[in-house]
Amino acid sequence: MAALRFYSDKILESWKIHIKTTAIILNRSPLNSRKTLRRFFSESLKELYFSENIIFTEFGKISHKIKSEKLKFILKNHLIIHLKHKERLEKIFQMQNESLKSKECAAIIALLNEANKHFTIFSDDIVNCEIALILTSRKLAHYKIAAYGSAAHLAINLNDHAAATLLAIDVQEEEEFIERYLNEITYEFLKPYRP
Repeated sequence: MAALRFYSDKILESWKIHIKTTAIILNRSPLNSRKTLRRFFSESLKELYFSENIIFTEFGKISHKIKSEKLKFILKNHLIIHLKHKERLEKIFQMQNESLKSKECAAIIALLNEANKHFTIFSDDIVNCEIALILTSRKLAHYKIAAYGSAAHLAINLNDHAAATLLAIDVQEEEEFIERYLNEITYEFLKPYRP
């Protein structure tokens, strides 16, 4: 519980900073807006990098609990996609001449905290634990589609088409992963519960 409270405090702190940053952005003159947009893009990349790293770490903590071989295969494939995304982000940081840094992402922390609650509730019920894992994977994939898509739009507006292309590839990979794997396994796992 202390860890969850810690992350809840971190989320609140992160949102306060986000609100202050947004207020600053809205009050900037048009002359500084491009510079501010570049900063916003940079911060978005740092949050994405944090997200990829923490997802990888959290998966390592629970992967041994997965009993379904099919689910294990699907999530390991998703892990490979995460690693590709991380590599592309590193390439974008390099293209931007920025040092590789991450910034806590409140949305990802919230999704992972929610998942951990479910895993605790279902710790003795492997079927429901695996369903919770599938649904968490769906939430994370959809969040990443939105976040990478938003970053790609920022890159386009900054005339950074190379970065936009790399980010768009990440969006496409997440969409294909949902279509190819998550939709089917979600249906398969939830089928016994349909009336």
